[in-house]
Amino acid sequence: MYKFCLHKSSKKHHCPECGQQRFVKYIDQETGDYLSNEVGRCDREINCGYHYPPKQYFRDHTNEKPTSLQYGKIFQNSKQLKQTKIKPSYHDPMAVKESQSNFKQNNFIQFLYSKFDGKGVNQLIQDYKIGTALHNYYGTIFWQIDEQQKVRSGKIINYTKAGRRTKYINWVHAKKLKQKQLNKFHLKQCLFGLHLLNTNQKPIAIVESEKTACIMSLLFAKYLWMATGSLNGLNEEKLKPLKNRPIILYPDLGREGVNGSPYMQWKLKKEHLNKVGFNIQISDLLEKKANHNQRLKGLDIADYFLKTLKEKPNIMIPKQEGIIQTFIQKNSAVLTLIKTFDLDKGKLLNRVGNNDSKYGN
Repeated sequence: MYKFCLHKSSKKHHCPECGQQRFVKYIDQETGDYLSNEVGRCDREINCGYHYPPKQYFRDHTNEKPTSLQYGKIFQNSKQLKQTKIKPSYHDPMAVKESQSNFKQNNFIQFLYSKFDGKGVNQLIQDYKIGTALHNYYGTIFWQIDEQQKVRSGKIINYTKAGRRTKYINWVHAKKLKQKQLNKFHLKQCLFGLHLLNTNQKPIAIVESEKTACIMSLLFAKYLWMATGSLNGLNEEKLKPLKNRPIILYPDLGREGVNGSPYMQWKLKKEHLNKVGFNIQISDLLEKKANHNQRLKGLDIADYFLKTLKEKPNIMIPKQEGIIQTFIQKNSAVLTLIKTFDLDKGKLLNRVGNNDSKYGN
């Protein structure tokens, strides 16, 4: 029997990584005491993935490693232990470079080519360092690279040919740990797209999903688009590098839960963050424009504008300014799109349609 095990009670604690009350601590089976406030596992395995086991804790604190006779004395009161900040692990940058291939088999990339100008998609791949997972049905790798260009993590998501996310989500480090290519990995996530911060002075727009950030960057290049990775991924720690920059939030639609709608949850966080020095606004565009069914489906801003623009012809050039006016007459949402993002109509016409591509068919 192991000396320590995950506490089997239903009690959950706040996770040191994501802050959600979904953290299970390791407990000393002899004394019934917790080992440390940081030693445990978050049960949000997909959206957080934090796991700090006792074995790793003792490796990091060799001077505290007890003998069998000392266990009870040292950890009799785990609350007296000094909390330690776990340093994040990083991937080799070569892993990112090596993943940028096989885009003809990557359903998400091919979906983008079917909707947008090929040159724009090629640039997106390079800017956001999007990769392909060779051994996971050619899933898309969204690398999380911080403002210091350090590779924090790589989230693997599989998509259908229609660009819809499947239920398969994994992490590059999780695969490597399973294959014994890594002995340990401390996941500390950052915003998707954060690595573009220091070379870009555009206003920052933040959405939930990586897919949405990619699509919106193709539609509205006047913003620098980033993603939290989840509804609960918006927090002060992740936003610290952005503190001196103007930010606008675009939460997804969703049902009213115990904590309110996604919009209300992000609105409350926005108010708190602004009190500690951030400059954040939040868009209520979807809240005003979406219908009940769209809310139930959890529509995001990319879904909304893709649907708005779906009737546009395959090729549109600046001379066809009149086409935009026709669309406005048929669908007022197009005018909303233009006004909301202060779009140049000529550039908007060029944004969609040209299917030339370096990686496509």
